[in-house]
Amino acid sequence: MKQMLFDTNEFYEQYLEYKQNENTDKDHPFHNLFNKEIPNNIRQELQKLRMRNLDRIDIKASTGHGKVAECIWIAFLDKFLTLNHKTNRTTTQKGLYMVILFANNGKDFYLSIGLGTENLSLEKIKVEADMWRERLKPQLMQSPNLNGFETGDFYLGESDRPIKYAAGSLVFKRYNIDTLNHQEFLKDIYTLNELFYDFIYEVYSNPDIEIDTKDKKSKKRKRIIHREVYKQLREERAKQNEETGRIAEKFVYDKEVEQLLAAGQKQLAEAVNWLAETEDGHGFDIKSYYPDGKEKLIEVKGSKLTYQDFPFFLSEQERMVAEEEKESYVITLVESVGTQQMKIVKEIQNPLGKDDLHLKPTQYLCKIRVD
Repeated sequence: MKQMLFDTNEFYEQYLEYKQNENTDKDHPFHNLFNKEIPNNIRQELQKLRMRNLDRIDIKASTGHGKVAECIWIAFLDKFLTLNHKTNRTTTQKGLYMVILFANNGKDFYLSIGLGTENLSLEKIKVEADMWRERLKPQLMQSPNLNGFETGDFYLGESDRPIKYAAGSLVFKRYNIDTLNHQEFLKDIYTLNELFYDFIYEVYSNPDIEIDTKDKKSKKRKRIIHREVYKQLREERAKQNEETGRIAEKFVYDKEVEQLLAAGQKQLAEAVNWLAETEDGHGFDIKSYYPDGKEKLIEVKGSKLTYQDFPFFLSEQERMVAEEEKESYVITLVESVGTQQMKIVKEIQNPLGKDDLHLKPTQYLCKIRVD
């Protein structure tokens, strides 16, 4: 028998009864159901699915503080991203997090990635949400696992807080109590969590990626992250980037061998060398060949995400080798790394000779003479 997270009929009936009281009642069955039983059931089921980083996620629920809230919620709060360092507790007031938001009719609810909206005006929330939505839209279009998720606002209630919650939603999927499939809902949580952390590591916590807010007053958003949190995220990002790079390189290596064999160049196919598998410092990852025998020096740039404008970084060594080798040097961009949708989206031959490749320094080496 498949596990149900909660009895939907009981949920709705108890919610209506609970909502009749102006103030929250900790002794009411719905209070215990929503604040304890459902979060615990969700955690137990997600443990079975081995959801990423669940060990550091607080699953918290709220029906309001003092008064019954118009929009009740269950949030997945990563301790690195949502911790209030003054209270040492996770909070929905800051950072990014996944959240289940219930509309005031008690039946419609939304699984979402949300912004901490405390102390932000509705206008500022919309500006920031739109900025991140643009980065997430391509993922929804390319990944079949995210079918049903979309971007934009939705209705939760009439008061300021539910309006801000909806405006601060980056992506969401709508559900209804009467038609809820519990197993599919759990899989959706798992899938959104995968997107959430890929986005956190590759975009949100990366200080070198410039985010255009489309606001004339603020062309680049400052992401302020606590020092210890940034250190941890940087370590995790480096580990993920290494794994992503290895998978992307293997994918390109196999493609090169396959293409040369298809062209009848078995000897060249056997000579393809995945240098980065054992060595570093060449300024490229794979030494391959064109079917006519000319060298093809490939630097692979991979991402777990999908991009409309694929951002990547060149080291000084890579730039120097690209400048020296010119037509022999190729940057190969691979998206959706590690998924069934993984593909090469572009090969850039002689990248420094391309007018549409924009290089921008992200760090500067500085020296000063100290007398």
